[in-house]
Amino acid sequence: MTINALNRNTKKISTITGEFIEPKLENDFFSYMLEETVQHFRRNLVMISFLFLLFLIPDYYVITDQARLSIIFLIRLLFFLLSILYFFRIQYMYRALYVLSTFYEIIGAILFWGLLFFYEQPNIVIHQQGLIVVTLAIFFIIPNRFFIKVLIATLIAAGFFLIAFFRGLFSISSYSWGLLVFSGLVIIFCAMTTRRINRLQRIQFQNSIELARISNTDALTGTNNRLKYNEELKEEISRSRRYMIPLSGIMFDLDNFKEINDKFGHLEGDKVLQKITFLIQNIIRENDQLFRWGGEEFIILLPNTDLDSAVQMAQRIKDNLSNEQYFSAKSLTCSFGVTSLKNNDTEASFTDRLDKLQYQAKNKGKDCIVNDSADNNLSLFKIDKNKDKI
Repeated sequence: MTINALNRNTKKISTITGEFIEPKLENDFFSYMLEETVQHFRRNLVMISFLFLLFLIPDYYVITDQARLSIIFLIRLLFFLLSILYFFRIQYMYRALYVLSTFYEIIGAILFWGLLFFYEQPNIVIHQQGLIVVTLAIFFIIPNRFFIKVLIATLIAAGFFLIAFFRGLFSISSYSWGLLVFSGLVIIFCAMTTRRINRLQRIQFQNSIELARISNTDALTGTNNRLKYNEELKEEISRSRRYMIPLSGIMFDLDNFKEINDKFGHLEGDKVLQKITFLIQNIIRENDQLFRWGGEEFIILLPNTDLDSAVQMAQRIKDNLSNEQYFSAKSLTCSFGVTSLKNNDTEASFTDRLDKLQYQAKNKGKDCIVNDSADNNLSLFKIDKNKDKI
């Protein structure tokens, strides 16, 4: 991957939040990270909620007022039950992850304030340590958008110190102000670290997309390569059998292409291959896929297309390519093999049959189309020409 490509990736990321500027890219990243994020969060959620509940043990020995102890017990139990509910709901509502996280954080904040409000003789320093733990959980455990993390962490801290002031735990002294400033610095440092993590994660995501594109793209023509063909053929065969729709393929080879390289040079031959790719991309349908098989050989996958329609497509391509002028080269001809998916086909047998049909076209004198229409087992499925739907 080039340095320019890396720089382009970073330009798409906000310098403030570390998130993608474009909503579509951010949604793609969300989908990419979703499963791993949810599973990681669910594991931590169980641990956090259980530890929070275990603090009932020291509460029992510290709090002497039974009414306050009952309220504290209820708060801890409610948080535990809320966490368990979230634990089970999140696996069925992946797409609502941020919404659920926000509600979870808001309710958790209210319960956290309740602890400080009802706790008997609370120690401001100990409870502030709890505030720091909550802040760390908001930024590094609970998945949410950057601004929401900062907003909720700030609100929880503000509510904490307001309740502390109301209960007389916070005074206008250097010691109390030190606790407030320290809590603010924790939020700032967490926000800066979260922004950095967000940025690195999205750079990695962009780089993985770029690497996947490069690995599946032919460097010369910019079309799909042989590796991508193997992946797509497997998916198209599976889709064809699942939905009972036909699948056809065209393999063609440029006739006497070696003469172009020998006469005009390989650079001219490369220009011819690039122009052919451009022409075919403008002929085939949007859901059809063009692949460079190797050298001057190409394959086209035609989903939802029976053999007759595939032959017509091959004829259209043949006519367009033969009527075109290619820089210094004379007009070109191609040899085509056309087939459709059969009942017992695998990826290998489908491709092998295409290859053999294309070689038959070569042996027949080139510049022609050969298909396997004489086979009684013509196709797995055929399109009803009298219907609009398959």
